[in-house]
Amino acid sequence: MTSKTVIQVTANGQLELPPEIRSQLQPGDEFFLWQDEDTIILKRVKKSAVKDMINAQKGVNREASSRFFEICDRFHELNEIDPISEEEIQAEIKSYKQEKRKLT
Repeated sequence: MTSKTVIQVTANGQLELPPEIRSQLQPGDEFFLWQDEDTIILKRVKKSAVKDMINAQKGVNREASSRFFEICDRFHELNEIDPISEEEIQAEIKSYKQEKRKLT
């Protein structure tokens, strides 16, 4: 499912998610957050992957998550040149999934 919407930050500093997104979330769900300047990307992760993501940020076991970071870097580079289109995002996601399937 792909969706686009504008959300707001509440007075308490929390992101106000639309009901259709909230209905897909469970208490305890964890997300990897990548932020650079005015870009924020959230990626749902399995609980076992959270430790790997944190270690990858610290430079430990970077291979485990390098593809994710490469995609984030490419999004950043593309956005500096020209805003990223939805088609480009979908193509990157498709490419990532195909590469991930080859590794398993």
